[in-house]
Amino acid sequence: MKKLIIAATTMFFAACAPDFPALSPDEFAEAIRQPDLLLVDVRTPEEYAEGHIEGALNINWRDTAFAQQAAEQLDKTKTIALYCKAGRRSHAAAGKLHTMGFDRIVELKGGYDAWKTNNEN
Repeated sequence: MKKLIIAATTMFFAACAPDFPALSPDEFAEAIRQPDLLLVDVRTPEEYAEGHIEGALNINWRDTAFAQQAAEQLDKTKTIALYCKAGRRSHAAAGKLHTMGFDRIVELKGGYDAWKTNNEN
């Protein structure tokens, strides 16, 4: 039942998300060098522990306290750079953050999988 609720919530917020820029791994790497940006990994703590982009804050999209943690840890005056494994969760998280008043959001196109592939060379 919990997985069904998470899936429905993800689909709802993904559908509600405006079209925030989805940056290629190279564009994302350039963007996260900016000083007024917060890098957020929305994967689970287990996924984060297996590897993440240096400097990323982990706020688990699947945690029921996602909104509360985001409100406490993120600054609405800064750009929020989101990523997940492949892009679905970060898009849903972008939609939720938008409803919370965050309007400066970018996403990593293809997620951490694309980041790893791009940076293995």
